[in-house]
Amino acid sequence: MKSLLENLYEGHSHRARLFRTCLLGFDILTIAYFLFTAAADLDVSLVALDLGVGLVILADVAARTWIAQNRLQFLWSMTTICDLIVIASLFAPLITGSNLGFLRVLRMLRLVRGFRILERLDSLSTDVALNIRVIRAAANLLVFIFIVTSLIWVWEHDRNENIATYLDALYFTITTLTTTGFGDITLTDRTGRLLSIGVMIFGVGFFLNLLQAIFRPSKVEIPCPRCGLRLHDHDASHCKHCGSVVYIETEGNT
Repeated sequence: MKSLLENLYEGHSHRARLFRTCLLGFDILTIAYFLFTAAADLDVSLVALDLGVGLVILADVAARTWIAQNRLQFLWSMTTICDLIVIASLFAPLITGSNLGFLRVLRMLRLVRGFRILERLDSLSTDVALNIRVIRAAANLLVFIFIVTSLIWVWEHDRNENIATYLDALYFTITTLTTTGFGDITLTDRTGRLLSIGVMIFGVGFFLNLLQAIFRPSKVEIPCPRCGLRLHDHDASHCKHCGSVVYIETEGNT
């Protein structure tokens, strides 16, 4: 059983890739579900759906924990902790009778794992190292945008009449991130202002990282065995930092 799970989660077979693609689809669907029901009134059907989703996520976390080489490190990773918090929020209505929907926005962090799965499905091109850096930077920016948007919407939609829908929260996040600042939507409470500061400070960093990945000269991501420098020129034979020999695989045409 363990070997089967290892193959599904880490293998390179067609079945393993299909399985991880299905996991990615499940992540996206659950994120949409969480956003839609974050502020919904609890009823029997919603609680039943929550329990079903919670059981699937719990099974996924349990399987990943079982096959992890370092289980303690895996359990203490940010993504796993967020998943456990989400699981707790899904089962909480059985005990407290309240909808802890605001905790579910942490589920957005599973998109990071989803983009990593996409990176491993197939090689993108002969310049795979550069493409992966661009995809990773774009994924980080998108995840940041949707996490912050979710936080703003869940926190503000009952407090701010200008944020009536998720689209309003997304619009505010984008205008704040780009420093456009039209001013038609503002967050006036203390928590909202702190969120706005976070968007401006951290969002600009993610955006600049994406621009750097796009316009920076193409590099190959191969860690140096001596100093650990990861980025090297395509035709490099020695590390620019320490001078050690680096072995970069090529197709013979560079």
